[in-house]
Amino acid sequence: MGPPINREEALGRLRDVISSRKIIVGAGAGIGLSATHLEKGGVDLIGVYNSGRFRMAGRGSLAGLMPYGDANGIVLEMAREIIPIIENVGIFAGVCATDPFRTMPQFLQQLQDLGFCGVQNFPTVGLIDGTFRENLEETGMSYSLEVDMIRQAHEMGMLTCPYVFTIEDAEMMARAGADVIVVHMGLTTSGSIGAETSITLDDCVKRIQECRDAAVKVNRDVIVLCHGGPIATADDAQHVLEKTTGVHGFFGASSMERLPTETAIEEVAKGFKEVAAK
Repeated sequence: MGPPINREEALGRLRDVISSRKIIVGAGAGIGLSATHLEKGGVDLIGVYNSGRFRMAGRGSLAGLMPYGDANGIVLEMAREIIPIIENVGIFAGVCATDPFRTMPQFLQQLQDLGFCGVQNFPTVGLIDGTFRENLEETGMSYSLEVDMIRQAHEMGMLTCPYVFTIEDAEMMARAGADVIVVHMGLTTSGSIGAETSITLDDCVKRIQECRDAAVKVNRDVIVLCHGGPIATADDAQHVLEKTTGVHGFFGASSMERLPTETAIEEVAKGFKEVAAK
């Protein structure tokens, strides 16, 4: 069948999942090994963005928002490793839309030519708050540039899967043509390099429902996924999906590749250390 190459193909497959009364599962992949086994595990979408590389190097996902590399350039490097190894799943790119050194339409075309069927706004200033966020907005590095990028990608026939953080974000992204709204609850809290500050699962339910309802008022066909914060396991996702209405699935990054890797490697190492010496 091959991976979907455009919005029409990718969206058709996602709607087939919904029609079959299953949930959509998207996952971030930082390395080719993760991508391969995410596909074997049956995920419906794979996201490639700079935090994946930092995450699998043992650093926190927020390293992707720090000046440790060219976010868009890193995605191009990761594409060489991940795109050729995927056989059937749609792959979307994390795009740093506030990057002042990229001409966005040309960059989006480059991503499309490489085989990405869609895009997401990451790194995103949506994860930043306080005075620093206000200063970014005031000096031309605003969330509205991320909305503009999603609009351009939509017009180019790419699947758009933006992160939103507030009701206002959800409305803006839906108006810009977002196909999949991913309601972001903040940095994943579990594991060795997860955040410790987070809201509760039930707080997530309320916020996700509010964002979902706002997006659907603009576009009744928008697909909505939950992500991040305390939603770190399948049981957490089950809890949120059972208590919300009209949420179609889950997008995981740390929860899909970092946490399983941490646990598996540590347990295998312990097992070998327990082998008795003669």
